[in-house]
Amino acid sequence: MSLVTLYKGHFIDTPTPGEFRVRKDAVAIVEAGKLLFLEKAVPERFSSLPVKDLGEGVVIPSFIDLHVHAPQHMQMGAGLDMGLLDWLENYTYPGESSFADEDYARKIYPLFAAELLRQGSLRSVVYGTVHLVSTLILAQVLEKAGLIAFVGKVNMDRNTPDYLKETSEASFKVTETFCRRLVGRNGVRPIVTPRFAPSCTEKLMEDLGRLSQRLDLPVQSHLSETLSEAQWVSQLFPESRSYTHVYNDCGLLGSGSLMAHAIFLSDEEIDLIMERGATLVHCPSANINLSSGIMPLGRYLDRGVNLGLGSDVGAGHTLAMYRSVVQAVQSAKLLRILRPEENHRAVTLSDAFYLATMGNGKFFTNQGWGPCGAFEPGMSFDALSIDMGLPEVVEMSPLNQLERFLYAGDDRHIKIRILAGREL
Repeated sequence: MSLVTLYKGHFIDTPTPGEFRVRKDAVAIVEAGKLLFLEKAVPERFSSLPVKDLGEGVVIPSFIDLHVHAPQHMQMGAGLDMGLLDWLENYTYPGESSFADEDYARKIYPLFAAELLRQGSLRSVVYGTVHLVSTLILAQVLEKAGLIAFVGKVNMDRNTPDYLKETSEASFKVTETFCRRLVGRNGVRPIVTPRFAPSCTEKLMEDLGRLSQRLDLPVQSHLSETLSEAQWVSQLFPESRSYTHVYNDCGLLGSGSLMAHAIFLSDEEIDLIMERGATLVHCPSANINLSSGIMPLGRYLDRGVNLGLGSDVGAGHTLAMYRSVVQAVQSAKLLRILRPEENHRAVTLSDAFYLATMGNGKFFTNQGWGPCGAFEPGMSFDALSIDMGLPEVVEMSPLNQLERFLYAGDDRHIKIRILAGREL
């Protein structure tokens, strides 16, 4: 028998969006990093093994961040009175230029990895910068921390400051080198990363689309974050039917594609996204901070669009995905208040929690990492043990404890972090 570990606790997950599943006083039996059973009664063949009691708090799947910019970690909160394009020009691009210095990357990226771990985001999909060596350092740092991630070297060959602008040929060549260096790694894998359509020529994006298909790699980018950006794209790509069609026309829209924001999409674009099987990533913190807009999340849920949730640091102001869960619920409420005539439906806490765990996990599952995101037999055992430190005189159900953590807790309440059966 391989190494088997038993954990006892109150387990809560969302295998489907509609409701929380609560299993009190259950025992998780974990073997080779995967969940075998989660039941109250321990099977006879495991009865002689010690059980680790996780107490009266709750155990939840660890969080997954589907959209985050590692080099922007140090600029969280800065310049957020600006709109997207001005913020990029005045804060993001100057900040990212610092990563031309490899020593700077070696000092900063470990702080980013440590914060992901501290906040319980044990899997993530991460943007680097245009710099090859610094982005390789980012990948190495995440792997050394024991985290699981996709990492992308950013591509920009136009409409960007000269100190970050690449030639189309160099951008593609360096990206191919980066991807081949990471293919086959255990903890960190490559993802093709054109920053967004305005910063890439059609030639570069077509080359990246072919690279993605040739190496069978996923893709991440930004889509329709602001109205002014969407209008700019229509001027830059007049032959494409829409912003979404730009990515599709370049071979960058498919089942392995993550498109962040997606606030201002037509029905035709949503149909295309569903036809291609791409995933839209909601980033509520960033959208509000930069006054970009509010994704109609409830409408997309009802349509059956593949959806995920991201912190989008640094326009998002925290790496805590439990904050993004709450912000997704609050944003949907704001949309209902501000536009009652559009009949937007409420997004429940279980809907948003599902996105941050099982929903985001589907991307990793579909990209060959094995099932994750909930407490189902055969899934990777990725878990957080939460203890709110309540006084003994306070009686609170496990579900209410989770709700309290999501709204009012912080990293101090995360007592144990487990990824693929390993305590980190």
